[in-house]
Amino acid sequence: MSKQVESSVLRAPLAGFLAWVIPGLGHIYLGHRARGLLLMATITATFWSGVAIGGVAGTVNPETRKLWFVAQLCTGGNTLAAASLTRRVMAKLPRSQSAPYLGHWSAIDIGVHYTGVAGLLNLLVILDAIARADGPGTGRRNKRQTPQGSQ
Repeated sequence: MSKQVESSVLRAPLAGFLAWVIPGLGHIYLGHRARGLLLMATITATFWSGVAIGGVAGTVNPETRKLWFVAQLCTGGNTLAAASLTRRVMAKLPRSQSAPYLGHWSAIDIGVHYTGVAGLLNLLVILDAIARADGPGTGRRNKRQTPQGSQ
């Protein structure tokens, strides 16, 4: 298998993986820098805003909110960092407060929804990165070139 064919075979999975690890990174890898930076800023800000609103211990908790955690996992590195932070926070709480952690219910629910929506949006970003890697128009187009490839 030639290196060019091998690199094009790995291009889509790598773009999808990078988009999962850090939202927007798959697009940056494909050469869509502005789009990638915009996606990175938007999804990361949405996720961490949700964590700030709901608190890390109540928002990103795989034990009490399993389905929401699955949606949150689509943000990859953000969720893994928040879950690690949740474990540290829960370990420092006394046993009577740590299981289950309940805060102000509406703030936690809003935070969970923000982080879940950020994850589902990143799922679309992952699929878009994979499609752009497989598609005929990968990378940047010439300014004079139309979408069909003719002038």
